[in-house]
Amino acid sequence: MKILQLGPLPPPVGGMATVIADLSREQEARHEVRILNNVKTTALDRALWQGVVAQLRLLLKLAGWCLGWRPDVVHVHTCSWGTFWRNGIDVLLARLFFRRVVLHIHGAEFHKFLASLAPGRAWLARRVFALADAVIVLGEQWAEIIGPWCPQGRVHVVPNGVPVPDSTATGAEDAPPVILCLGNYERRKGQADLIATLARMTQPARLLLHGFESEPGQREKLAELAASLGLGERVALPGPVMGAAKEAAVRASDLFCLPSYDEGLPMSMLEAMAAGLPVVVTSVGAIPEALVDGEDGVIVPPGDSAALARALDDLLADAGKRGRIAAAGRAKVERDYSVARVARDVDAIYEALTRTA
Repeated sequence: MKILQLGPLPPPVGGMATVIADLSREQEARHEVRILNNVKTTALDRALWQGVVAQLRLLLKLAGWCLGWRPDVVHVHTCSWGTFWRNGIDVLLARLFFRRVVLHIHGAEFHKFLASLAPGRAWLARRVFALADAVIVLGEQWAEIIGPWCPQGRVHVVPNGVPVPDSTATGAEDAPPVILCLGNYERRKGQADLIATLARMTQPARLLLHGFESEPGQREKLAELAASLGLGERVALPGPVMGAAKEAAVRASDLFCLPSYDEGLPMSMLEAMAAGLPVVVTSVGAIPEALVDGEDGVIVPPGDSAALARALDDLLADAGKRGRIAAAGRAKVERDYSVARVARDVDAIYEALTRTA
């Protein structure tokens, strides 16, 4: 089939961009794949007309490919707020050219977005969902949230998937152990909770917080918090990391922790599990569907610093438990959350659509 993927590619660092890059590489073995990269290219302080021109160019390219290349499926990746409305135009345009459309929902705050809609905008959102031939969500909880907005039978649950590396993490060469967090610097990711938790832990540890500053000033706030708690030398905020550098950071860590307040199904968690790191995460989004607490990961309530400290201390004090959870997590990803498995599930949706008139 001819598949047109529409969404951002790395950089920047982010779950949706990573999903598109990994899924497209996997699909290329069986399909002809093109990607319309709609990552933001204009400056933050650009004029309104510059943003409009950039969006018109993307729409013209989409129209050209729909008319000339004629993809069998246009797979639109979206999230909440303004991105959803922008992608709604993409969905409409693809349907005007009689292309089958898959709308793939990624946003960790999509439930808040839907709840915020006034009646008029809620009506428009339902029209966008109705235009899509299929809607992909990341878990059963998301299907319950988004299902009522869509025509019956169009919602499909397909979790995120990641490549599974051949080697596993070996941990820090020197003490103390490293707790790794891969998540953009923004409040909902809970990095401030993780820094505060480090101050109350009994086991020695260092924090390595990699991310892109998606909320201006958040990186500086986190650094100031660490300094105020006397943790400046034990907390590193080196910014975004990708490719081989990210793999090296994972291999050199002992634990992965993502104490978020909202998530879809975090790619960074799945990548850590695939690499053989035990993970400590919060009970948000589709995470409780992906993990069995105490078996292939550890789940704590969001915002509960005491529970987070107990979980991290417990794992750092027990190497055997760390190893068991890490091995079970890697096996879980190999079985249920590999990019190969996800690509097969997405293919089944494509094939069902192309069989219909």
